[in-house]
Amino acid sequence: MSFLSKIVKYKKNEIKLKKQKMPQEELLKSIMKTPANRNFRDVFEYNNFVVIGEIKKKAPSTGVLRTNINAGKMAKVYEDAGIKAISVVTDRKFFDGKLEYVKEVKKACGVPVLRKDFIIDEYQIYETREATADAILLIAALFDKRELNNFVKKARFLNLTPVVEVHSNEDIRKAVSSGVEIIGINTRDLKTFKTNLSMVARLVKRIPKDRIVICESGLKKPEDIDEVLIDSRIRGVLVGTMFMKAKEKNIKQYVSQMIYKAGNE
Repeated sequence: MSFLSKIVKYKKNEIKLKKQKMPQEELLKSIMKTPANRNFRDVFEYNNFVVIGEIKKKAPSTGVLRTNINAGKMAKVYEDAGIKAISVVTDRKFFDGKLEYVKEVKKACGVPVLRKDFIIDEYQIYETREATADAILLIAALFDKRELNNFVKKARFLNLTPVVEVHSNEDIRKAVSSGVEIIGINTRDLKTFKTNLSMVARLVKRIPKDRIVICESGLKKPEDIDEVLIDSRIRGVLVGTMFMKAKEKNIKQYVSQMIYKAGNE
């Protein structure tokens, strides 16, 4: 069993328990009381290049990144560093995250928030909106074409910006077919958890020019951005491990370096 299959198996049981504790109908009632979302799509409209900072405590490939996390404080550090959107990893079992981090981040900063998890059930889209996230990550490899189309439509119905993550040509075909505007190329193979930045150059050619493309995973230092800035469609990078391992005073410097490089390519 691959690691991704192991995650999905666990998620199914986790979601079953969540539904018993908080039925979808109750989530919908709570959603009706939540404030309007921030527009995740507009971040790319008003910025030539976007650095998305990720908040995560640990990762299967690297272990614990920070022993103690104050999600709200980290969000403020990111915002002050010039980061225009924040990704929050909410998976508890494998990444030591939690959905509550989303609300903490939203309260602490003024930028849009993306929920990043292994979304496999429509229930999770409702809980994402209820948690006040502005966007939701959908991993193309977890769906067939019809399912992905439905999840993209449901996200939009709940006023969430869908971001579809791809890692192969087949993933791209599904993402493009869904009509999603923002596509994230994950340089990390979710079956082996190894990264390969060079795959960005190969996959971006398959993505229509009218889509916004971001690069996810694999950047270990600011200079690594040179390897992914090979096409005008690439409008941003999502960075987690590098920032979470860094001293807070250095994050602004890293962000500035990457934006500068992007502007001078």
